[in-house]
Amino acid sequence: MKSLAEWNTTSAPRGAPVSVLDRIVAILDAVKTAGGTSTITEIATATALPKSTVSRLVADLTQQRYLVRTDEGVSLGLRLFELGARASLPRRLLAAAGPVIRNLCEVTGERVGLWVPQGSDMVSIAAVAGRLPMLPTRAGMRSPALTTASGKAFLAFCADSALVSRISAPLADDAADHFRDELAHVRASVVAQDIEESYPGILAVASPVLSPDRVVLGAISIAGPSGSMDPERVTPLVRAAGTTVTRRLVAA
Repeated sequence: MKSLAEWNTTSAPRGAPVSVLDRIVAILDAVKTAGGTSTITEIATATALPKSTVSRLVADLTQQRYLVRTDEGVSLGLRLFELGARASLPRRLLAAAGPVIRNLCEVTGERVGLWVPQGSDMVSIAAVAGRLPMLPTRAGMRSPALTTASGKAFLAFCADSALVSRISAPLADDAADHFRDELAHVRASVVAQDIEESYPGILAVASPVLSPDRVVLGAISIAGPSGSMDPERVTPLVRAAGTTVTRRLVAA
């Protein structure tokens, strides 16, 4: 026997998604399956959701640019395509950088890595081992953007000043001034260095990788023993590697 509360609660149609996330995914899938545009009524029919629920969620998704309203109804918004482009970025970067990474490792014998930003860190999406067995070469390794060569190479060309300020916020006044000067030098030379700042006994040099529209995507770096790796020798090689990856992305 149902309680009064249960009698007064409208049950969701059989087969309708229950959680908010499930409902959002169902709406996006319905619009995608339609192949162009869908009306609120068509989405409600496809998802088994009440029209009022569909109308409310579609309004929220439109405000966030996941959907867009047209004269014919609702279609997928630009934000979904932006997210899709970002999801394919590591694959495109790896395809463009793979031969460059291998060549740089063969020429120098040092550890070479490809890094992309994630929050206040740089994350490795590819690495080839060199003379540094103490450093892991697995993809997914994280290093602080504030101190690493790859992080400085990225931040120097990052157009998001708020991100740069947030990452450098822990620095004291003098250190912050020095950091800004260092980034200005990186922009001028298109190469960054980390001399035992992140890891004792290790020197790293990095250069930014840019997209076809000149947006910085990450950095390619080389790391070796600070006592034996010559920064004067590897700097032009790393700079050329970053430029080559950028050119390969443009040509892809």
